Amino acid sequence: MSLHAMGDTAYLITLAGALDAAMLARVRGLAADLAADRLEGVTEIVPAYSSVGVSYEPERVPTPRGELPWRVVAEWLERHLAGDGPTAARKVRAARTHIVPVCYGGEYGPDLEHVAKVAKISADEAVKLHAGANYLVAAIGFTPGFPYLFGLPEPLATPRRATPRLRVPAGSVGIGGGQTGIYPRATPGGWHLIGRTALELFTPGSVSPSRLAAGDAVKFKAVDKLPAPPAGLVKGRGPGGREPGLGRYCEVVTPGALTTVQDLGRRGFAAAGVAAGGALDPWAAAVANLAVGNPPGAAVLECTYVGPVLRFPQSATVALVGAEVEGLPAGRPLRLEAGAILDCARLARGGRLYVAFAGGGVSVPRVLGGAGTVVGAGFGGQGGGALVAGDRISLGTEQAGALPVGGGWRLAAPVPPPGRRAVVEVRLIPGLDWARIFRRQSAAGAVRAVEARRFQLSAKSDRMGLRLQGEAFTLLSGADGEVSRPVVPGTVQLPPDGQPIVLMAEGQTIGGYAQLGQVASIDLPLLAQARPGAQIIFRVTDVSAAQQARLKVAADLERLRVGLGLLP
Repeated sequence: MSLHAMGDTAYLITLAGALDAAMLARVRGLAADLAADRLEGVTEIVPAYSSVGVSYEPERVPTPRGELPWRVVAEWLERHLAGDGPTAARKVRAARTHIVPVCYGGEYGPDLEHVAKVAKISADEAVKLHAGANYLVAAIGFTPGFPYLFGLPEPLATPRRATPRLRVPAGSVGIGGGQTGIYPRATPGGWHLIGRTALELFTPGSVSPSRLAAGDAVKFKAVDKLPAPPAGLVKGRGPGGREPGLGRYCEVVTPGALTTVQDLGRRGFAAAGVAAGGALDPWAAAVANLAVGNPPGAAVLECTYVGPVLRFPQSATVALVGAEVEGLPAGRPLRLEAGAILDCARLARGGRLYVAFAGGGVSVPRVLGGAGTVVGAGFGGQGGGALVAGDRISLGTEQAGALPVGGGWRLAAPVPPPGRRAVVEVRLIPGLDWARIFRRQSAAGAVRAVEARRFQLSAKSDRMGLRLQGEAFTLLSGADGEVSRPVVPGTVQLPPDGQPIVLMAEGQTIGGYAQLGQVASIDLPLLAQARPGAQIIFRVTDVSAAQQARLKVAADLERLRVGLGLLP
């Protein structure tokens, strides 16, 4: 076994040996052992093929000797790898067998002919091979409920697409390298599509939201046509109420470019493919809440590039933090009388604005423990998607006198948003594939090769990942990723075209592309606040420096929280 840091908030454990059913069982067993002896601050334990990903929040990890949190987490993991961890009772889900009907080829499988050509067989033979194999679920990830399946016949192995598709239809069955899997919902993806199923794989309202789990058996069955979706499973804007419950609300006059309800994210569901999500700039969201007397994690509105226009039938107190709004004060309570219009459309600086509401924030049902919207999976927040004109946003009961309104004071965002023409520099911690990507260069040469590049933030970016355009990295043979491994926000993936993709809060939990490195977690808000076209530069750093920077901001935020509690 080996242990690798994935930036300043995660580790990857890699097991040695052949990738077979026994390896999958070892990985699930290790994940169960870690879960039974979970260290405080550890939020996610994700098994995948021959590796286990472990995520943690540095500010929550106990450090009795004053060391940095990454050392404490590493020591805990090393004890388990050495067999010295406590032997607690495991909780391993019993394996099940699933039959998945698939309509192959045609409009449902546009890449079937290509896969067959690579295998040097006919399309019919490719279907028989794919449907005739027995598969095991090696991991759930990429998107909620997405199964990575082990057992693909070797002739069908096909390298991933050079450039991922921006939209893969829900139910698509794909092949990526030596893996096959099923896309539960429409999402970007780089695998070759050979068919489609109507089987529902992810139900967010369920106690066990993913139909499949690691260790389950899967068998595909070729069918001539797909059944119509059952009533209630037609995909679209999910439940969540355009009408408010009894009480206070505001109404969306215009929704802006992408306005969603967000909080500080979910924890504990990454093994089912559910990323933490939440605000892309969580520090700004937390400060907005503190400015109106809310807990840091109360639900807010996240507004992207162009903010909304809101009407308030009742009086309300709000705070705006993050991107700056023309003509409106930032970082302090703003009192709105009944009938007021709040126009947040013009963002002068920064890319994401957070609007907090006094009285506990936006009131929406909690799904899987969180209030935030998972845009790619269509659940959470207000109806599972972006706000639309006419939506009524339920608000909590306002508490008078929580914080003083007016005066000259204001709270600044912990990570100031960059200006429209600013060059955005973010710290990069070398990743799992760094040595292979730069194996023909010295250590110093590798750093120069990364820091000399200039990238532009693509308009094709979203809450899952930010696409960068610039001088592509050349991937040498053997540096293009292997079987899929756990990934976390900040992972910089390199698809075959060599153009980096930085995973963000709603990004996949499992990925197979080469990993250049990890953006320091404290710098992810800088990327979130940058606008399309912004120039991005990487500066190479290490785990200690990145973690120290994060801990300083976390400590400043805690002092602010305590200090605001003392205001008259």
